[in-house]
Amino acid sequence: MIAISTKPNLQLVYVSDIECSTAFYKMIFNIDPVFISPRYVAFPADGQALFAIWSGGEQPDLNTQRFSEIGIMLSNSGDVDKLFEEWEKRPEIKILQAPHTAVFGRTFLVEDPDGHIIRVCPMD
Repeated sequence: MIAISTKPNLQLVYVSDIECSTAFYKMIFNIDPVFISPRYVAFPADGQALFAIWSGGEQPDLNTQRFSEIGIMLSNSGDVDKLFEEWEKRPEIKILQAPHTAVFGRTFLVEDPDGHIIRVCPMD
């Protein structure tokens, strides 16, 4: 029997406006997508992992739940505070929660155009 690795390597979130969300994630990730189609866009993550956005079909299904928490883990708590200082100057980034110290370190929350929560925190 051959063992097949099944570690997670794709985070996919549903979006209602693929162009708007592509621009948003290009801005906050500061990278270009590795794959672009009319309804699906993928960004490189760590190693072979991908972060992708998808409209859910030819016509976005507005009944599809669009809430999740997306994590961006940085090297240390100082970097978390530095990124917050950069992002809070950007009116297109909606801040949900200012930096604070949780049990796992410094963290803050922002929201994407579809209401997905993005948590910035230090690496585990």
